[in-house]
Amino acid sequence: MYNATKNSRLIAGLVDKAVEFFVHKNEVYCLHDGQRYSFEEIPQWIIDIVEMDMLKYPEALKALALWENLENDEHIRQYIICRFGGIDDEPDIDVKGNVHEAEYFDCGLRGTCRHEGKLCTAFKVEHGYLSKSELAVLKLISLQDKAIADKLCISPETVHTHTQNIRIKTGLKSKVELAIFAQKKGII
Repeated sequence: MYNATKNSRLIAGLVDKAVEFFVHKNEVYCLHDGQRYSFEEIPQWIIDIVEMDMLKYPEALKALALWENLENDEHIRQYIICRFGGIDDEPDIDVKGNVHEAEYFDCGLRGTCRHEGKLCTAFKVEHGYLSKSELAVLKLISLQDKAIADKLCISPETVHTHTQNIRIKTGLKSKVELAIFAQKKGII
């Protein structure tokens, strides 16, 4: 029998003191202690933690400084969008105030943003980071290799190599496990 309280995982911040950021219709929100805050309402102590995190990443700060038409008061908002925009069951800031690895979030600019990989981060998995090419394959993992190859204009052998690398890096064994993983992480 399924025990919902034992086996289910909730979105961070929904019923605990962790923090989960997410973007909906280009607006930034934050979940904390069962409350949803719009960007303008996020408690200052959370903003302070984000600012401390920003200082750890000079390349991200440089990307923000070079971002066209971005006003000073929009830097924190853009940092949150690029690094924490997806919603999942892993907290962006845990109950102890520790910032967790940025998650994959497709802001709509992936592949065209000149700040990609500088402001947003590579996708961390159990045994490393997925490359941009591996992420592209993972987004299409539910398709046959030939269909993935055709969509990405690469050979089926390259798809196979990327899939093998994704399996090694994630520790997952099959395409079904990879597809479920990609769904859970919001990649597909």
